[in-house]
Amino acid sequence: MGVGLPPLEFTECVYDSPYFRENLHKHEKELENTSQQIKRLIKEVKDLITAAKQLSIAQRTFSKSLQGFSFECIGDSQTDDELIISSSLREFGRLIAAIEEERDRMLKTAYDQVVVPLESFRKKHIGGVKEGKKKFDKQTAKFCQSQERYLNLSTKKQDNVLQEADASLDMAERHFCQASMEYVFLLQEVQERKKFEFVETLLSFMFGWLTFYHQGHEVSEDHKKYMQDLQLRIQKTRENFDETRNQTQSLKTKMLEVRQQAHEEPGRLSKGCKREGYLFLQEKKAFGTTWIKYYCTYDKNNKEFTMLPYNQLTSKMVPSAEKMVLSTCVRRMSESIEKRFCFDIQMEGKQTTYTFQALSEDDRKAWMDIMDGREPTYINSGKVQKCEERVLDETGINFVNRCIEVLDNRGLEEQGLYRIVGVASKVNKLLTMGLDRRKSDRLPNMDDPLEWETKTITSALKSYLRNLPEPLMTYRYHNGFIAAAKQETRHLRINDVHTLIHRLPQQNFEILEILINHLTKVAAKSDKNLMTVGNLSVCFGPTLLRPEEETVASIMDLKFYNVVVEILIENYETIFKSKPEKVCDIPI
Repeated sequence: MGVGLPPLEFTECVYDSPYFRENLHKHEKELENTSQQIKRLIKEVKDLITAAKQLSIAQRTFSKSLQGFSFECIGDSQTDDELIISSSLREFGRLIAAIEEERDRMLKTAYDQVVVPLESFRKKHIGGVKEGKKKFDKQTAKFCQSQERYLNLSTKKQDNVLQEADASLDMAERHFCQASMEYVFLLQEVQERKKFEFVETLLSFMFGWLTFYHQGHEVSEDHKKYMQDLQLRIQKTRENFDETRNQTQSLKTKMLEVRQQAHEEPGRLSKGCKREGYLFLQEKKAFGTTWIKYYCTYDKNNKEFTMLPYNQLTSKMVPSAEKMVLSTCVRRMSESIEKRFCFDIQMEGKQTTYTFQALSEDDRKAWMDIMDGREPTYINSGKVQKCEERVLDETGINFVNRCIEVLDNRGLEEQGLYRIVGVASKVNKLLTMGLDRRKSDRLPNMDDPLEWETKTITSALKSYLRNLPEPLMTYRYHNGFIAAAKQETRHLRINDVHTLIHRLPQQNFEILEILINHLTKVAAKSDKNLMTVGNLSVCFGPTLLRPEEETVASIMDLKFYNVVVEILIENYETIFKSKPEKVCDIPI
């Protein structure tokens, strides 16, 4: 596997920077490569069916294709499951080579097992991305053209004409942002989906292949353990994908809401003391002036202003940027220039005055505000509503202990424990009663299964832990736990997690120990409750670990949250009942 494709952040869809376009091209190139490889595999399977006399040759070709097949995954690290899944095609190729001289021609079902699903994947998912690209390119062209027409409007136009132009540009921008985010979502979805759906199709073909060979039974027995293990890993990867997809969908929705709020609160998308976006620079020529589109950034801390010429419709490569130090910024009066939304800036060590045109009046105000320009505009920042938060205090700890006590006594063998969700009204009622500080000495009696179902108690427990202001495993050590899960060997992962667990605040450590001890009991009954260590880690990974800032990159790390919880459950005695071997230098 290569270095890995960089995640495409929804925030970059808003800025539509040259770097975002470059990353987008990398994803498109990899997707096209995948499409061509799938297309080649489909052709080779058909050759196996139609060219029975040359079956041995076709087998060797197909085997080589499988062993040489590769696809990139999003992120800089992969889980053990993903590494095994990505190497499974090479293993399939070796299996085919081992039975190369067998002549059985029972390939009648191969078409339905391989060709149909692969063509469906290629047409439905990869084809869907291509349709999304057409829409994205169309909206890009419409938006850029609308923007240029809008900026070319004369200040002498009547107010109703300008207002109509404002509304038209706003609609074009909304459509562009929506198409851009949808295209990014589709691109990353198909990159993740192929890890299980594509490989699972070939896995099904492998089972059929071995069955129809004379010695297929023996070969199947020899590789049965590997196949079953691969099936479980694919299922876990599918579950990780579902969770990741839901989180990404949620983040996309939030970003669209933030974009809408940005129209109401100019400058909202500025990142602290930095701002970036497109501006048009006035350049004087011999026979008049032209306006060139630049992608500009400004850092208020060191007053560094960076500009590079780039047009989404014509530029293919990212040119080198010009960096300067800002001296002054002054708003340009409308009477002094034909264009609207203009302002002048001067740079240290340069005599030239640069005249820029912003994309709107609000955009100009935001640029002038961060540059401390003359006549700054003060903008009231809106308040973002937060979800209801719970507090990790004595009342909460007593509630967790009581829930676990009841579950240990009567719920360990119930199927789908922690996976089946309780009725929301009952869950909220239990949380309200159990976390009432005025009645902290009288917790609700949860022993009656008719009044309080097991799924109500498990949902209340997860909800309490999930809505803590800070996750149980803390923001401080979040990156450390993720880095530990990405270690190359199992021993290093366990050792690093062990060390980090003992760095947690004492209260967090104690409640986490109680919870993990309970989960080991649940996993021990997995033959009856069907909740294996892997299933429990999917339920509790996002509950115990949570980043301070939610991004696409952090969502892609969800699979490593699950790895950490798996380590805790499988090594409970070692991690919680003994001190770490040594204090390691683990990144925090």
